[in-house]
Formats: sequence, structure tokens, C-alpha cells
Amino acid sequence: MRHFLSSLLVLSLFQLCSPASAQEDEAGLQAALEKVYSNWRDAMLRKDAKAWAASITLYRQTVIRNMVVSERQTFPDAVFASDVQPPALAGLRLLEAEAVGDTAHLVYFGRIDMGQDKELIRENLLKLKFARENGAWRYDSNRISRLDGAPDVIKELKAGKRPDFLDTPEYTPPGSMPPPPPLCRVPDYKAGCKLQSFGYETTMRMNGIDYDSVRDGLDQQILIGGLVNGHNEITLRIKPVPRPEGGKAALEIRIYKLSKDPAKPGAEVLRWQAPESGAPAEVTLPIEVKP
Repeated sequence: MRHFLSSLLVLSLFQLCSPASAQEDEAGLQAALEKVYSNWRDAMLRKDAKAWAASITLYRQTVIRNMVVSERQTFPDAVFASDVQPPALAGLRLLEAEAVGDTAHLVYFGRIDMGQDKELIRENLLKLKFARENGAWRYDSNRISRLDGAPDVIKELKAGKRPDFLDTPEYTPPGSMPPPPPLCRVPDYKAGCKLQSFGYETTMRMNGIDYDSVRDGLDQQILIGGLVNGHNEITLRIKPVPRPEGGKAALEIRIYKLSKDPAKPGAEVLRWQAPESGAPAEVTLPIEVKP
């Protein structure tokens, strides 16, 4: 459950301050956010569900809860079931503390230890993300970027240089958080989806959850809220997009009821293809599941 180890962060308008003031602001932001992260990390290590919920954003808490129950696991117990440990910050070099609006991040470089074998610990980037809720910072998620194939970047970082990538959108806090998704139902079955969308931009909605659009690509994922016995349905919103000359549009979706045994294949419960004449702008597809 590596994806449960996550975080969030916020940026200040340093360009409006004197250099000394900017440094003080960044130091203050770093101290505040590192304390928030420490509280979250301590809750994870102690397997303290109450402290964990108090230290993480409502958005991330809801996303994690929905994924756990959709996997037919127990929440919040499953949050603490992984052998992966949240990394300590000691020994890492801070590259940036930045806040924008109600979001912020801390970016570090160094040997990131998540409890793996020592020979697997590499020099990588760690980005901790935070968001402000009710006037207080909370941890949201983290992201580790591997530098195995970037020896020049490692060399510059070791030399103490400020990397150019910190100025890219990927390393700029977004300014605001999306609203928390609705709490999904506890399903009778874990379910998966395969969506092929070429010549179309297709957005899927099921169990009150909107998924990211798929445009000229393939997507495969676990369905939040899964399947229940009896009636289920899924809605597709579809927009044609230009295809390369000679390219043929194709849209197909398959839904599977997944076995409790991961070694066994899932049972297909829905397959739908758009007609060759073209897909409708929207279609709702029923899925009937028998016990």
C-alpha cells in the first residue's frame, strides 16, 4: 500500500519580500510543515488511526478510505498494514519550501530510506505535499522521483546548485485542493475496468465518482465502490477528437468482477463497444450482478 504514504505543501510570495525576509519566511514555512509531517509520520509508525486522521487532509483521507474499502479491505486497519515506512527527513537536503494559496510543498534530495534493504536506498528526490484546512496545515501526500538515469542532475545537486526543475509547474504548488470525493459504498465485490478510447475523449462516472478522462489511450484501474449484487450502472461522457490521417476511432469498455484470489482471472460482467457510425455523447450502461 505504498500509495498510502502521501503528503502536501504551500508557497509564499517571496518576490514581494526582501531577500532576508524571504529566507525567514521560507525557514518558518519549513519548520511548520516539517512539524506537520512529523506528526503524520509518528501516527503512521504508532499505527494510531485517530492521530493519523487528525494529521492528514480530508481529501487524502477520503481517497484512501475509498480505495481501501473498494479493495475489500478494512479501514483504517489497512492503512497501517504495509511494511513501507514513511521516510525520516534527517540527513536529507532541503531544496525548496514553497507555498501557493492553500497548498505547499517541501522538496528534498538525499538517500531516502523507507525501510527497504540498505543496498536499495538511492539518492532521489522527495516531495512532501501539504494543504491548509480550517487555517491549519495538514499533510497530504508524497512523491519520490528516481534519479537513476540523471547523473548530471545528481552531480549538480551534490554541488549545491539550485536545480532548474524547481521552476516547472510540476514543482509549483497548485494553490488549491480539489474537494474531497464522496464516500463510496462498501461493495460486495472488488471490480476492475479496462477502457480503450481512441478518437474519443471519454470520461467515466460510477458510484458517484468521476474518473480522469481518457483521450487516445488505454486505461485500467480498480473501480471505486466496486460492484454490489443486483443493479449497477456506469455512465460514459464521450467527445470525438481528431485522429491521425488513416487512424480509426475505437471505444470499448470492459468491467470485471475480480476474484478474492489475485491469481485467478476476473469474470467479465460488461463489455460495450461504440458503433462504427460513431459514439453517442453520453451513454449509461446497466450492469446486473448475481450472487
